[in-house]
Amino acid sequence: MKKLTILIALAAFCAVPVTAQLATSGAVAAIDNIPPAPVTELQALVASGSDTRTVALTWALSADDARSFTTFGGQIVPTGDVRGYRVYRQQEEGVEELVATLGAGVSEFVDDVVIEGASYIYDVRPFDSDNETNVDVIPGSTEDLARIVLVGGASEVVVETRIEGELTFDSNLDLQDPEAVTIFTDEFIRQLAEALGIDPSRIIITDIQQGSIVVSFQIAGGVDNFPNEPTPVDALVELKRQVQETQDLFVTLAPLLAFVDQSSTVLVPVTVPVDADGNAIFGWFTREGDAVDFDDFFLFADNFGKSEGDVGYDPLFDISPNGAVDFDDFFRFADDFGKVVANALSIQG
Repeated sequence: MKKLTILIALAAFCAVPVTAQLATSGAVAAIDNIPPAPVTELQALVASGSDTRTVALTWALSADDARSFTTFGGQIVPTGDVRGYRVYRQQEEGVEELVATLGAGVSEFVDDVVIEGASYIYDVRPFDSDNETNVDVIPGSTEDLARIVLVGGASEVVVETRIEGELTFDSNLDLQDPEAVTIFTDEFIRQLAEALGIDPSRIIITDIQQGSIVVSFQIAGGVDNFPNEPTPVDALVELKRQVQETQDLFVTLAPLLAFVDQSSTVLVPVTVPVDADGNAIFGWFTREGDAVDFDDFFLFADNFGKSEGDVGYDPLFDISPNGAVDFDDFFRFADDFGKVVANALSIQG
């Protein structure tokens, strides 16, 4: 039987072949195949120095950051071998970079090479002689957001959670048979949607590749059309629970062999409307034309009086943030009314 691999993804994945190993009779170094436990309670906070901004990171040490000894096979052997911690920083959608390597037992770090107005995601990874371990948090959770920081200025990014994963099935599906592929994918979508309690339209298959047979798909947000359904993050948590507790999740489809969570959180830059002097404009709700006009006013009026907890409340219109669309927002909108958006064309694409 062939293995069928299903990928929950917002991006394409490719299979990586396993390279053959050359057998030798010489002495070789021992390989540590057990990675250290991740850090917990990672938090990033903006701190102000005398002249510059810095970001202070704190975390709880890896559970393996304590060298002790135990008996094994009549011998005393060491356990727990964290060599230190590597601190990584990613700015918006940029490349992740290593900013510090710290020793074992260290649970804090100050990043003093940050840019005013920039946004960053941090990761602290304990490492041993052969492995390092990423922070283990649910994307979009309080723990995940705690490692994201905006260094002053107005927010020009949004936090985007990408729910990704890999499901491997034991199946002999023939990818050259379009009818068989359609039957399989339709049934897969139906069963997964039923298991997660979401509408099938939120599961979108984007690609099927030959290899181990890789099928990529995404789970859409569903906030607007399905407000009472689980979010993608909640759906991921439920999927992980069912995979762990249920052996026959896709019993009528094919045996499920494995699930790997590959989810991530990224910062996506958002271009803020500005006037000719570079001042932010908050009342250009429609993103139409090149000025704040009556169309924006009518849209604002439709949302006036709503507050957090009310049906239809949208923080977009709470431009003087206090949890309610009220007269503070009206006066702020009035200041923007009639202003020309200097970068309208670039925002509209």
